[in-house]
Amino acid sequence: MKKLFLYCAIAVSLVAYFSLTLFVLPPSFLEKPDLVPQPTLDVKLEKSEINLGESFEIKITSNNIGDPADIQIVSIGFPSLGKIDDIVKITEFDFTQSPHYILIGDEVGSEYTAGLKTVTAKHPSIEAFSRPVNTGDQYHIGLQITPDFVGEFTIYVKTVILPHYTDLAHYPQSGHLDYQDEYVEVYSVAVSNP
Repeated sequence: MKKLFLYCAIAVSLVAYFSLTLFVLPPSFLEKPDLVPQPTLDVKLEKSEINLGESFEIKITSNNIGDPADIQIVSIGFPSLGKIDDIVKITEFDFTQSPHYILIGDEVGSEYTAGLKTVTAKHPSIEAFSRPVNTGDQYHIGLQITPDFVGEFTIYVKTVILPHYTDLAHYPQSGHLDYQDEYVEVYSVAVSNP
């Protein structure tokens, strides 16, 4: 009788154990919260007015004030330019990857889809990125720009962090849309004849 009771207790324990591992525990382990990384930018434009032939600097600091992320990309676009040669020079950066140039006609990601949807670049830009990006990480890039025309010199600045789960994963979150259908902060410098 003791053996029968022992076998029944073992059988009930095994049924309870397998029931827990198959039906109760997996959903609770699978239900982990989504990470919510959140990038921000601090942009410092040295001058708002210059004479033709003069240069100005722009310094950009990217931050991640949210959860850790795989990648953070900072994009600096130049809608006033047809080419970037001899006009824009990178003076400093501490991103973990070297910045690269996007030229008119290059295929680039669009609508925050991480390359799943692409469009053709309509103006040159520079992209700098780091991977991985922990909470509180900051990265910097500085540019020296020497416009070659008189008028308004415009700069678009934005950042996106991947994975892109929510609208908090890009900055800014409203305002002007660029040709990629992504929000940008717009900066300008007035270039005059001396």
